[in-house]
Amino acid sequence: MTSVDVAALLPELDVLIGAKLEKAYQLSPTEIRLKLATRNGKYDLVIEAGKRLHLTSNPALAPAVPPSFPMLLRKELKGGRIAAIAQYDFDRIVEIQFVRSDDERYLICELFSKGNVILTDTSKRIILPLRGMRSAARQVVRGQHYEYPATQLNPVGLSYDEFETAIASISRDVVRTLATRFNMGGLYAEEVCSRAHVAKDNTSVTSEEAQMLYAALRAVFDPVRSSKLKPHIVCDDESVPIDVLPFEVSQFERYEKRYFASFNQALDVYYGLEVEKPETTSAAQARLEKIIDRQKEAIQQFKGRERENHFKGDLLFEKYQEVDRLLKAVRHARKSKTWDDVGRVLGSLSFVEQVDQRTGTVTINVEGVTIDVAVDKDVPQNAQKYYEKAKVMKAKAEGAERALARSITTIDQERAAVGKQPGSDKRRPKKKKTRWFERYRWFFSTDGFLVIGGRDAETNEELVKKYLEPRDLFLHADVHGAPAVIVKSQGKEIPEPTLREAAQFAVSYSSIWKQGLDSGRCYCVHPSQVSKTPESGEYVPKGAFIIRGERHYMESQARLAIGVHDDKIVGGPVSAITRMAQPAVVLEPGKYNQSDVAKMISRELLARAREDEKKGLRTLVTVNQITKFLPSGYSEISGFEREQR
Repeated sequence: MTSVDVAALLPELDVLIGAKLEKAYQLSPTEIRLKLATRNGKYDLVIEAGKRLHLTSNPALAPAVPPSFPMLLRKELKGGRIAAIAQYDFDRIVEIQFVRSDDERYLICELFSKGNVILTDTSKRIILPLRGMRSAARQVVRGQHYEYPATQLNPVGLSYDEFETAIASISRDVVRTLATRFNMGGLYAEEVCSRAHVAKDNTSVTSEEAQMLYAALRAVFDPVRSSKLKPHIVCDDESVPIDVLPFEVSQFERYEKRYFASFNQALDVYYGLEVEKPETTSAAQARLEKIIDRQKEAIQQFKGRERENHFKGDLLFEKYQEVDRLLKAVRHARKSKTWDDVGRVLGSLSFVEQVDQRTGTVTINVEGVTIDVAVDKDVPQNAQKYYEKAKVMKAKAEGAERALARSITTIDQERAAVGKQPGSDKRRPKKKKTRWFERYRWFFSTDGFLVIGGRDAETNEELVKKYLEPRDLFLHADVHGAPAVIVKSQGKEIPEPTLREAAQFAVSYSSIWKQGLDSGRCYCVHPSQVSKTPESGEYVPKGAFIIRGERHYMESQARLAIGVHDDKIVGGPVSAITRMAQPAVVLEPGKYNQSDVAKMISRELLARAREDEKKGLRTLVTVNQITKFLPSGYSEISGFEREQR
């Protein structure tokens, strides 16, 4: 659910004001259900952390033995009445206030990514969260004071002066500024640009365009202000639900729609259909699989931030003398000059990007990497700060790996239990054997050569150590943050078309895509030039390598294709994937996050498939499966391939 969905839903939940809690259940690691009684009847409120909150007329069966969290809710809230239900600061946060005698409790429901359900006392001290979380930004653990995320702009009630101030200083294109700064998401940002007739990729707006955008924003969100909603589920050409909305948008004008009397009903049916879709596992297993995917993603992010912070600490030591001279010069200048004077002097230096008087830091650029150094600390102290951050990220990654292991154990037990149920079909379709290279990124070139690439530092290291052979080729994008790519020669000469495809593969899965660049440079070397042995005084982090000797450089566009081949999702360079997978979707760096673009790809692949293919495709082209083949950063669909066969 988006912030707009939450704002549209809350008036419908006024029926719960004065309701008493009868029971609380936990249906999964992220989902709870509250059974509430009012004078007019009983209601079941479903709250799924990071996803949804709505009333349901078809409550799922609760486990016979409730976990500790719902038991505590019963103890703390039973007999209390709901005094208020409110959205916090136009964010995906809903606060439910319970009052029992003179005592107050708050149930805070976070519906944003990696959300939570948290019980607090009247001072917002955490009594118990559904799941404990620790991060650099905040701690969601028992006994800590609950901290809200940063304040969000409210597009529904925004004045023109507030809008003009925010839109005047955009640092990216209009559509992404609307989606993020105004907290409305990509769908509604596109709708505002479309109604205002303002190009969504503009990186600045005129006064006239600002007025048109504001008028369009007011028109788009008028149904929320007036409570004149048209709740509906949007379906594709095969009547498969693809989205649920509180009011109509022009982007779905040609799509089939199912209308409902309330947004609660629409949400209940939409998420109910998700559970009812034919799957090989139970709904509980499906939820666990989503959790496992999120845990794997978190592990990669933590490890990436660990490498980044460690690398910054190393760079400070490598450039010790230059950084030390800079810090001493700033400290000396501060004795007789203001921060503004210091900023003007340092601004003339090419490697100084910013001087922040508020934090007392100077942002420098070292070999393309931006590093914040504190003026009141010396070089070792600044480096130690980044090493400490790296340690924190390492600990988080290890904690996430332990959680992942527990989740995998749980889902294995669930599957074993399902397999032992009486009457279960023992003649299940035999699962295709996973080939060794499928744990990495991979594709077969148009000439039939296997090309494999790492997903993170660990698999980069593993690939080179285990699978780089003397007649293979090693490729790497010419940026920090890129996969190690190997073209397996099998003793043959590697032709130019395969080399070009491998280069596009290396560039597209690198940070070049994340930066939104259309193209980038990549180099190719022989295995004998790749080493883990550093020069004296150097350090080679995990997943990185020393390249010695001459490099062969190539330019390549950042482009990828994703399709289905041999009952599996495949992704890679356009020419190779469109040859083997039909239909296929072509991607370029764009404006949609991974989740949104994965939904679009799923929808388009189904729409372009032949009738005899669609039934089998629906179980393959899921958002989770497609996301595994997407590069980091924002993307958009640039074309399609559907050859006649």
